[in-house]
Amino acid sequence: MKDRPRVPPSAVVAFSFVSGYWAHVAIPLALARRGPRIGWVECRPRSVNRFGLLSVGLGAIGLAWCFLTHYAPGETVPVSLVPERLLTAGPYRFSRNPIYLSEQAMWLGWSWFFGSPVVAGCTLGFAAFMRGAIRREEMTLEMRFGDSWHEYAAQVPRWL
Repeated sequence: MKDRPRVPPSAVVAFSFVSGYWAHVAIPLALARRGPRIGWVECRPRSVNRFGLLSVGLGAIGLAWCFLTHYAPGETVPVSLVPERLLTAGPYRFSRNPIYLSEQAMWLGWSWFFGSPVVAGCTLGFAAFMRGAIRREEMTLEMRFGDSWHEYAAQVPRWL
């Protein structure tokens, strides 16, 4: 594989945090303002809506676990869409797509918390996008890692 530019993990973590905030907090909040909020009374969520925050929190913890699994202390990170190694530790022991799973958990949680049909619809759209992205990523992993990928894919489910 060609040498790729590399950046320190702190830059990747900072970028991941900022982009993750915008993609999985700010955007759902903005979308929730575009329609009704089912279950809300006097501009406040009911107790049942607050259960959505559990899913948001679990998704955020899952994303953090994924990022911690990706980068070893002191390691520099290649700027590339082609992986250098097949991740099979941490959350990748339970799901081949723990990042997508965690992101979907956050969006489902926001849908529930805000009681927002708009956010729920976007959650479904996001899931459809993920399906295509996963197919493309799995083809890349198969080409890159061959038999190692096949063994891993046979043992670990795509979702859970």
